[in-house]
Amino acid sequence: MSRSPSSPLSAATLAGLTFVGVLSSGCLGGHKATRQEGHYDVGSPGEAWIIVRPGGADHAWVHDGISASIYTDSNCATRFDDRPLDRLADSVVFGIATSKPLRDETRTIDGRDALIRVVDGNLDGVVVRIAATVLKKDDCVYDLLYIAPPATFDTGWDSYEAVLAGFATRGG
Repeated sequence: MSRSPSSPLSAATLAGLTFVGVLSSGCLGGHKATRQEGHYDVGSPGEAWIIVRPGGADHAWVHDGISASIYTDSNCATRFDDRPLDRLADSVVFGIATSKPLRDETRTIDGRDALIRVVDGNLDGVVVRIAATVLKKDDCVYDLLYIAPPATFDTGWDSYEAVLAGFATRGG
């Protein structure tokens, strides 16, 4: 089922995340997407999460009960950015983060190093907590984000982990 988000935070979150995805790729110019973009699978966050139109991203869900969103995006070939993972994570949360990282965790996802960074931030005047996961594989950068109010962030964490656990590229 796909629909538009109904809560103000969810709407603001998705609008902001679409912009964040453009920032993280470093591609505000006219680079063309490639066939590789979007060719990956992710896990399901669960029944409480509603699929919504992802805008410029690849996948997006909202959970109105906890005012949260999960978003994934890929940038490949001419849109690929080979900076270190910590710099890519900085780019994803640039302009939104209002704190130093609350958590930085390196783990292996789909056979590649990935960085998960959690920060507090402000999105359109709303206080949020963001988990930004970045990884590089096969000439692509993948951004997976979870964003929620700090008070409900931990409630949706397992759903975000399920999305990460299901991440696998399908090739070009």
